[in-house]
Parts: sequence; C-alpha cells; structure tokens
Amino acid sequence: MRRRTLSALCTLGALGGVLAVPTAAHAADPYPNGPSIHTDDTRIYVDFGKPLPPKNLKLLLRKTGTDTPVAAVTEFAQMQDTDPCDPSCEDDPGETAVVTSPLRLADLGRYAVDVQYDGTEGETILHKDEAVFDYHLIPRVKTFEVSGKPDLEHRTVTVKADATLRDPRDDSETPMANGRLVLETTAAKTGLNTDAAGHVETPFTFTGTEKHDTTTWQNDVRVVLRPAGADAAHGLTRRVEVGYTTTDITLDSSTVRGADGTDAPLTGRATYRDSNGVSKPVPAGTPMSVYNVRTFKTGEDGRFTTQVPVYGTRRQTIALLGTPWLSNTYAYVTPDPTTSAGFHRVPTVTVSRYKKVTVSGIFDRYDLPAATTLKVNLQFKARGTTTWVTKKTIDSPAFAGDSSRTVTAADLPYPGVGVWRFQYPGTQQIPAGPAPESYTVYRRMTAFPEFNANPEPVKAGAPITITGKLNAKNEDNGQWSALANARIDIYFRAKGTTTWRGAGVAVTGNDGRFTKTFTAAKDGDWQAKYDGDEWTHFYAYSRLDFVDVQ
Repeated sequence: MRRRTLSALCTLGALGGVLAVPTAAHAADPYPNGPSIHTDDTRIYVDFGKPLPPKNLKLLLRKTGTDTPVAAVTEFAQMQDTDPCDPSCEDDPGETAVVTSPLRLADLGRYAVDVQYDGTEGETILHKDEAVFDYHLIPRVKTFEVSGKPDLEHRTVTVKADATLRDPRDDSETPMANGRLVLETTAAKTGLNTDAAGHVETPFTFTGTEKHDTTTWQNDVRVVLRPAGADAAHGLTRRVEVGYTTTDITLDSSTVRGADGTDAPLTGRATYRDSNGVSKPVPAGTPMSVYNVRTFKTGEDGRFTTQVPVYGTRRQTIALLGTPWLSNTYAYVTPDPTTSAGFHRVPTVTVSRYKKVTVSGIFDRYDLPAATTLKVNLQFKARGTTTWVTKKTIDSPAFAGDSSRTVTAADLPYPGVGVWRFQYPGTQQIPAGPAPESYTVYRRMTAFPEFNANPEPVKAGAPITITGKLNAKNEDNGQWSALANARIDIYFRAKGTTTWRGAGVAVTGNDGRFTKTFTAAKDGDWQAKYDGDEWTHFYAYSRLDFVDVQ
C-alpha cells in the first residue's frame, strides 16, 4: 500500500506520569468511542472513521502492567485509498486511517497503547488501553527451495530453507536457531524445525490431493513455508510442477434404485494409470462429485460411497474433479425409480390479460402395482412468503407400471405475484416425488386514475371531448406510473339501452394521458377500456361518465 512518507517521533524515557483529563472532557469528546486500532510488527494503524484525524493526535506507549508512558508518537502518514469507488464512486469517504512509521523502541515487549488528542474546546482527551502493541523479534523465512518434480509414483521432494529473526530496534538479523516452521499446501500442514544455524533441509511428501495453483497456467501446486504463528507474509511461496496421469471411475453398478425424489447409495472405485499402464487407486481424499449436486472424497484403495439423487430416470454424472496429479474423469449412473410419483419439469404458467391463470405440468408415475387415480394439489406461494396455499385439487388417472400424464388447471383467478407448483402429497403405498416450483409469475396491474367527458351537459351536435389517463403498477416497488403508447378503446352506451358500441380509439402519450373528441348526439354513458397486451399488462376499465345531451 503506497502512502506519503512521514517520520514518527518517539520520545523515550519517562514522561512524568499519566496526563490529567478534565472532568468535562467526555462531554466535548468528538470521538467518545475512541478510534479503531490495529498493529503489525513495527507500526500502529489508527482509524477514527474520518479522512482527517483529530487535532494534536498522540499515541502513548506503556509497558503493560505499568502506568508510566515510555514513548510518544506524534507524527503519522495518511493511508492512501486503494479503492476510490468502494462502496461507490459517489459515496466513498476515502481512506480514514493513519499509520506510524516503523517504531524504534528501547526494549522489546508488550506495550499498552493510549490515544490522546484535543477535544472540541481544546481540552486534552485521553482514551487508555485502546490496543496492545507487541514489539518482538520478527521471524522470517529468508530462503526456500523445493527440489524435485513429483508425480503420484514419486511424491517426495527435498525442502531447503533458512530462517532469521530481525530485531526491529536496529534491523539486525540473527539465525532462527531451533525454531519452528510450518510447511503448508492446500492439502496439509507439516511442522519443521530449524537447526542451530536457522537452517532446515528435509524430505517432504505430498499427499497427491493438492489443488491447482490457479495463479499460473502450469500444472503446479503452491507450497508456503512460514514461521509457526506467523502469516504467509513472513514466509516464502514456491510453485512446484507435478506429473499428470489419466484416471478411471469404475461403478459397482450403473443403476441405482430408490423412490422418486430420494437419494440412493452408490459405490465404486477411482484409479489412475502409472507409467506402465497399470491401474492403481487414487490417493485417499481425492475430490469427486455427483455433478452439480454434491461433492465427496475417495477413501482407502480409491473406494468411495456417495448418495445419488433419484430424479425420475434422469441420468446422473459422477466426476473425478481434476487435480494437478489426475485428469478429469466421468462415469454415468441411471436411476430406476421404485413405486413413487412426482413432477420433474418446471410447470408452465400463463397469465392472461383478463387475470386468469393456467398451469400445466407433466406428472410421472413409476412402478405402480395397479391402475389407480392419484390426487394432485395445485399450490401457490406469494412473493415474500414461505407458505404454499392449495388452489385446486385434481384427479389424475394412472396406469399400472410406468406412465406420464399432463396435468392442467385453467381459468384460475390471478392471486398476485408469486410461484406455482403441482404437488403430489403421496400415500403410504405410493410415495411422493419432487414438486419443482415455477418461475415468478406476474403481470402489471393497470388503472384509469382519471377519466372525464366534457362538457356536461352539452348541446346536441356540439363537440364532446373524452380525456383520461392510464397508469401501470410496478410490482417490485408498488409504485404507479404513466403507461405510454397504449391503445385505449372508447365506448358509448345510450340512455335506456344495455348495448355498448365502440365510439373510437385513442393512444396514450408519454404521460399516460389520452384525448378523443366526438359529436354529441344522445344522452348516455362513456367509458374507456384498455385491453392489456400480449404478455405484460392486465386490462382495465375506467369509471362511467354520464353526459346529458340537450
């Protein structure tokens, strides 16, 4: 992280005791909760949540368990904002933390950190024990080599490394004598010990289940060597190229049996071919999967046991997930459902412009012992809820053995935004299978908030003007807005009759408004109708407006 370079001023020695804090200071403290502080090996980071720190900011360091500060830090560097568009380019407050330069203290040890600054009236504010700064010898791995190109037949390499301890007081280094290191891969961690010279040279054996190092295009794995108790930044990383071989999956059976919608056990064995073409078990812990459903790992001798979903007769894929050591391999298993019934396809749902719903789905039945009639529930779940409500129950005849039949429910009232499903509840003799839900289904409501026929009354033969506005509802936020470019049919019904006749057509503008002028002839009612469209909007009728023609 780049930042401006500023020195940190440390005053060593006793500073005359703890600074007094006025009684009223807390009332005028601009940061009553104090700052957020974190540390690394040599620096202290202070964050008040604002781009500029308080006036006269100072850090006082005390040996833990004592009351007398032994150092004060008064100068800081502003951290640079590395992502000026987080959370957004408009709302990013910029970097709010400041940091000290690497500290040079007289003694190693643990220091309590007190934070001091000026209050709103210039009084001294003091927050004690805001953090603990651990000032210690800094372990580092200075050199690290991995010799050898391993493969599954030869997984052992030689590791050589040197580790040191850096003294932050003067940056001097000494060997990490008899120190503890950690060798880490994606599969395992191994402890190593240095000798009196801080050196280690030892064999290391890979498990054969390490993952690819995705930062390169090579067939390699990543190995990290770091001091025990320290993060990877104190160590070194090496990438080791490994040998690659082909694999096979042998299933104990290519079919599984179970009720529709349940899981059935599957066993098998995964192997690889050595340089002589001989099949050998993959390492224990090799990752595998029932494709897009679940993952599992091999056990000893390459054996595995997993659960395969019975989803009708849909074929399931068993995959050995490729590693640097092993190729991708696939095997296929076909479920054979026992006596059961269910739905496997997402139901088809249409909503007409006249607020009628039609739902259709394919009902699959397996191994039925005799012809029967199965009851199917058509259910709806409103958006924002978790409750399924049964809207209709349908009888579906079924033959003995296996069969499929389309189930349809038509002309149901539109209940609002939500999802639909067909659900066979099952019986003791015929268990229930899956009941997938539809995609979210809705149309937009429309309405005429304004409609008028003017003037009223009107003389026969004079013009009469029909005006109005059409709105549509946004189902996501519930807001109504103008519906533009909509065809509006205008109807007239003469007084004393029951027959409506089409009088003319208007089209809404961008503001949802429309206008149409006619010649007044008879007393009667005027009304506007929007007939909806093919997929998106429902129909709507305006109010009736009676006009007296004189």
